[in-house]
Amino acid sequence: MTLSQIPPQARALGLLLIVCLAACSDSSSNDPASQGISYYIDCGAATAGDGTIDAPWNDFETANATTLEPGTSLLLRRGSRCTGMLKPIGSGTAEQRIVIGAYGEGALPLIDANGTNTAALHLEDTSHIVVRDLELTNPGNLEEPHRGVYLTALEGPVTDVEIRDLYIHDVTGLVKFSGTGKSGGAIISKPLGGSEAKFDSVLIENNRIEDVGRSGIFFVGSSAKTRPLEAEPWPDGGTGIVIRGNTLKRLQGDAIVAHSTSGALIEDNVVSVGNLAGRDYRTEERNCSAGIWAWNANNTLIQRNEVSGYRFGQSPTDGCDGTGFDIDNRQAGTTIQYNYSHNNEGGFILLCSDDEPHDAEVRYNLSVDDGKVLNVSPCKFPTIGTFDDIRVYNNTFVMVNPHTALELSKLSRISNAGDLLFANNIVYATAPQTDAMACGDRCTNNLFYNLPPSGTGHVVGDPLFEDVMWRGAGRLEAGAAFRINTGSPAFAAGLGVVGAPATDFFGDEVPLTPSVGMHQVQ
Repeated sequence: MTLSQIPPQARALGLLLIVCLAACSDSSSNDPASQGISYYIDCGAATAGDGTIDAPWNDFETANATTLEPGTSLLLRRGSRCTGMLKPIGSGTAEQRIVIGAYGEGALPLIDANGTNTAALHLEDTSHIVVRDLELTNPGNLEEPHRGVYLTALEGPVTDVEIRDLYIHDVTGLVKFSGTGKSGGAIISKPLGGSEAKFDSVLIENNRIEDVGRSGIFFVGSSAKTRPLEAEPWPDGGTGIVIRGNTLKRLQGDAIVAHSTSGALIEDNVVSVGNLAGRDYRTEERNCSAGIWAWNANNTLIQRNEVSGYRFGQSPTDGCDGTGFDIDNRQAGTTIQYNYSHNNEGGFILLCSDDEPHDAEVRYNLSVDDGKVLNVSPCKFPTIGTFDDIRVYNNTFVMVNPHTALELSKLSRISNAGDLLFANNIVYATAPQTDAMACGDRCTNNLFYNLPPSGTGHVVGDPLFEDVMWRGAGRLEAGAAFRINTGSPAFAAGLGVVGAPATDFFGDEVPLTPSVGMHQVQ
């Protein structure tokens, strides 16, 4: 039979089948889970099988002893509960990544490390791997750190790791400020080897983290000791680190920290309630935490996050920090922009003075009902240092009593401000205040409402927000409420700032003569 003798309907059906097969073939070749063998674990199975879907393993013993080849999938049955620590062996390749995830229907498979293991999932020297769709918990004693996910690098660089769509909760352990306390929590990375131990291209995305101590995501990118003091690239630091779209609630300490990294990106995360273990910095039990920050890091970008409910500590006098954000010491080139901070008892941001070169941009953020605007602290005490090369501009602050403090001590002046720039900010007191806000010697073109003005070129008057009474969660919803109108005294009253971004809080263009605050009227 020739092609012309085949009925048109049959020819069309055959062509459709060929196209479908080609498309399906192309799709499967790009799916890491379909490129190699799959092993299955069902900890509810009565007997141990051979790891097939019909006869799955029923514990981690065999899984932890099996080297996973590139393209392998290790899948846990949904609705099952495993006790212990999953510690797989092996690495994938860029073309064939290993996948650890779930199969079947129902709730996420649960790994309970039971407080007797260092982590529920421990990835050691494992590259080219995707971890997804698991529930992890590790409630234990308070004498040592515990983790949900623990990434470690011993022999050399670990690269291409993706951790996504996990539910990590009730990870309890040591919550001390110093020592190993910060290395316990939901997702922790730590280079444990020599100078070549580092992480490259790690994505931590869309995870839900609740009720953990001490840290939510504490990422140490490298064991390298020498960091360029200026904001220069640092290839020996952890590179390609992205922490995006995670939700974190009820943390004993910090929410997200990039440590020993170069060019880390922390964006679109939502954090609520932290520093629950905060204790007075003047005592031996000192325990100070903030929402999102970087340390020993260069060129960190922190943007479009929402941080709320950070506590000051055990009481109004027994605590420290508790800010939404932090420009700490030993960092350079940090940018904090387009974020929404609200109801943080310690304030919007902690600025650590430094005696080493450092620079940071804090711009186009919205702060509502935080405890203070700035907490300026000598984080290297007794070395005091200054706030040189920190620029705080085009932010909108709305709170009862906008002020600057050193922890509990309200300041009438920042004596070590250096060339700190505080410009183009709206400072709105929701109740009349008699004291002006301390904002350094380069305090200019700010709008003050319900408190005496500070600095030069200031504007006084109601900024005419869209809805000054609005309160709640949601970064864009909050931003919409605190937009200004063209009749606002903030309109086109700002100072042009060299190196300012091209867009405002909403992604709208910033004109040559900017308005004061985080919103630029178009």
